[in-house]
Amino acid sequence: MRFLGILSLLMLAGCRGTVPQLNGPPEQGIASVLIGCRMILPTGETPTGQVSLNLDGEKGNSEVYRLPLKPQRTLLFQIEPGTYRLSPTRSLFGFHQDRLKAVIEGHAYQIPFPREILRKPAFLVKPTKIVAIGTLEVEITARRPGRDPAVKVRLDDSVETRRQLVQSKIRTMMDPNAPENDRETALAWTRALEETLSQVLSESQREPAFRPEQ
Repeated sequence: MRFLGILSLLMLAGCRGTVPQLNGPPEQGIASVLIGCRMILPTGETPTGQVSLNLDGEKGNSEVYRLPLKPQRTLLFQIEPGTYRLSPTRSLFGFHQDRLKAVIEGHAYQIPFPREILRKPAFLVKPTKIVAIGTLEVEITARRPGRDPAVKVRLDDSVETRRQLVQSKIRTMMDPNAPENDRETALAWTRALEETLSQVLSESQREPAFRPEQ
């Protein structure tokens, strides 16, 4: 009975999405996405907090990933190649939740999931390649008397922000103060990072971060 209970919990956890490996090597045709996070208080940015998004597979791809994001970090998640769309996190039973949950310096907030993110087109991630998604920003404005603080969420997928993400990861391999595993990961993904940077720099004008498959 205990085994069945544990198995049921694991199956339910799978409905919410698998948390992909972070900073793994590009082995066996695996792909990666690069994403950042900023949490902004009235007093400035904070490195303390967490928020999650989902990557839902599309066009015959049944993979579902849950991406836990932490502020002031450039995160490289390993995922299976395929077509994906950014989406809200799911409940234990696999239903999409209409609110985004963020914890910032010990305080929990629930924010309506931004429609702008839902409207982003699906994107293709190829084997051994990297897609730079952008930076999720969670901003809390000053509290007004008698009111809860206002919370804004947006995805900054501008060319400049995606360029900064890629360059940040490239710099990691040359930073003697960076964790050894992070340096080794950046080195292993050097070719893919350089290709991604070249693609981002080639965009002469502001365009959506992702383009639908032709």
